[in-house]
Amino acid sequence: MRVNIIFTLFALLIVAGCHNTDITKTLREDYRNSKSFFEVSLVNHFPIELPDSCSFGSSVPKSENVKTLGFGIDGLELYKKYSKTQFGIIASHFKEVTHEVYSTNDTSLLLVFSFCDTYKIGDNLYKNQEPPELKTLAKHNLTVASSLPVPLFEIDEYKGNTMSGLTDDFKLYVLDARPGKYVDEKYLQECECLPEKWKHGYSKGVAMSDEQQVIIYWIVVW
Repeated sequence: MRVNIIFTLFALLIVAGCHNTDITKTLREDYRNSKSFFEVSLVNHFPIELPDSCSFGSSVPKSENVKTLGFGIDGLELYKKYSKTQFGIIASHFKEVTHEVYSTNDTSLLLVFSFCDTYKIGDNLYKNQEPPELKTLAKHNLTVASSLPVPLFEIDEYKGNTMSGLTDDFKLYVLDARPGKYVDEKYLQECECLPEKWKHGYSKGVAMSDEQQVIIYWIVVW
């Protein structure tokens, strides 16, 4: 659970369905702003502009005056279904430049997700705030996982009963992932669900389904 004390307007998650022909200027601007939060090298695999017939979600802070209790991630995901020809061209490129490839149900996956099982507000201590399934994944990260970090996906349209949360026709292509601090420290929180090496870092990549001709672009920084 990521708990936010909001001092100014802050959108924790923007989900923009942009399958209508009339894509508004606001959606395009939200997408540009979300990308600009990150260093260019972290989002250079994303489409330059918001494509038609796509959806995207952002957990990028909308204000510098935001305080967060517990571990959260700053991220951007965009997912789009392509024509067979388009998909083939884009997928071929990503397959050539990828660093590691994982199945969606690989039991070695190191999963990145917001997590806060215990936190304190004033004199009040709140414990056991996360559901059992997230506690199990946190334990998995600390005891079993050995892959490069990837997001725990929560996309209803492609939700599957796998380690990563996607259906098993997807494969995860990690383009780059490194430990360290890649956003201003004011946006970072201590993590209790990742091993010491990966307390902070980033992961960028794409999840691709040859069967559905869908590409999910991701960047997560924590």
